[in-house]
Parts: sequence; C-alpha cells; structure tokens
Amino acid sequence: MTEKEILAKAYTKAQNLDLSTVSDLVKQDVDILIEKIGSNKSIVSALVTSLTKKIYEPKQDIRLHRTDFENGYSARVLDTQVISPFFKDHFPKYANKESSFLTLATRERIKWTKDEGENLKIRDKKLKTAFLNIFEQIEIEKVNPKDYLNYIFAKLIELSEIEKVLFENTNLQTTNLDILNIHLIIKMLEEHFETKQSSRLPVIAIYAIYEMLMSKFERYKGKKLIPLQVHTSSDKHGFGDIEVYHIESQPFEIIEIKHNIPIDKYLIFDIAKKTQNISIDRYYILTTFPNTFINS
Repeated sequence: MTEKEILAKAYTKAQNLDLSTVSDLVKQDVDILIEKIGSNKSIVSALVTSLTKKIYEPKQDIRLHRTDFENGYSARVLDTQVISPFFKDHFPKYANKESSFLTLATRERIKWTKDEGENLKIRDKKLKTAFLNIFEQIEIEKVNPKDYLNYIFAKLIELSEIEKVLFENTNLQTTNLDILNIHLIIKMLEEHFETKQSSRLPVIAIYAIYEMLMSKFERYKGKKLIPLQVHTSSDKHGFGDIEVYHIESQPFEIIEIKHNIPIDKYLIFDIAKKTQNISIDRYYILTTFPNTFINS
C-alpha cells in the first residue's frame, strides 16, 4: 500500500472501531495527546506521520525523523505531501497550513528517543512523556503501529462529531434567540481569516470589538478610539494597528496584530524601540499564528 492508502484504510477502520477493544497501553498516551490537541495539533500530526511511515516501511526507526540522522528519513516531506493534505480533508480543524514540522517542538535536530527526547521544546511535561512513550512502545516493545493510528483517527472522528453537534446547537440557539454564542463567533472568525488576502481581517475584527468596549467599560471613559489607518502604512504615523488615546492626544492603549506570523524577539525589540520614550498604559501584541511564539 502507498502512504495515502494506509491513511484511507485506517480512517475506514476507525469509523467502526469498538473503542472497548483497544488496549489500555495504546489508549493511555494517545488520550493525553488528543486531550491537548487544541494547542498541540502539530504533535499529533507528527505522530501520525511517523506511524504511517512505520506501517509503510516497518524496518525504519521512526524516532530518526530527519535525513541528517544516520539511517533517518524526511518526516517533514511525508507530512507536507501526504499527512497535512489528509488532515485538511478529514480533520480540517486540526490541520496545519503547511507542515507540522515547522514548530520548534518537531523540527529540531533531536531524536525522539526517551533520553534525547527530553530536550524537545514541549512545555507540557505530561504531553512530552506521552509522545515519547508511543515511540518507545513501537520501536522497543514492538507494539503494532496500526493500533495507534486506528485509535487516533477514531478519537479525532469522535471529537469532530462532538464539535459538529456543538456548532449545530449553537447555530440553532442563535437562530432561535437572536444572539451570538462565543463558539459561533470564533468559528465565523476562523473561517473568515482563512479567505484569500485576509491579513487585514483580524485587525478589523479586533477594532470592531473595541468599538463595543469603548462605551461599556469604565477603563475607556474619557478615551478615544483612533480611526483605522491605511493597511500598508498602519505604523508610519502611530504606534500600532489599533490605538486608543487620552482625550489630550496621548497614547493610552495600543494593539499590534499579525496574521499567521509568529511573535519573535525582533518584533518585540522593534516595538520596544518605537515606544521607548512614550508613556503607554498597555501594549498588546496579538497573532493568529497557532503557536504564538517562534521559540521559547
């Protein structure tokens, strides 16, 4: 079978999988990864990449996920060409835009062994242990990788169904009560931000929120929201994308917004330099980039 056929077969199997037949050994670590997938979807995608490779090529040590390791392979290429497109088709909420191997936790030159894996940039200790445990069980204890892949897909299908029901119920409530629920708002924003030439949309969304906040919170009494400037020159005459000023024309609260761009030290340094001689009560740096920071 090709890698695509392996994924398709596992997905079909997962649709009718009796979860009570899955061993506790498989469940215990996968459940931790699925529980935390909202903030760590790259970890799950990287694991699916590795499992697919192991099924396709049983003799490959999947802990060696880079070609610059001796006897290693390119997990990133497999993920980009096969796994990420599969996730976009079947689990779009948990799909990476390009590859799961762009995050620091997965792209570093660190073997996914028990010892070396401790150096992975995964902040959640429980998550890191669960991730490494699976590789240990497959490579050392010879647990069947198909069992993990089938169970991961079954859990993702289950999760997707729950979210579908939640969204449908929320949509129904909105229709019946003429109100917007937070789940629906977030869903709408995410879909809006996915459209082409969308870099300005997050700024407009947050600006719309500030238009509501200004008249409702004591914090903004006696303050003014500055009209949005031209997108290509938003910082030339001010301090950020959205600006709240004191009536006497002194900056009070500034928001810098990036779309699909991680926050790095250079961005922070530029803002610090730009504002070093100005008294500003708060300065927010916001991004739609899923992992927020490019490194720790």
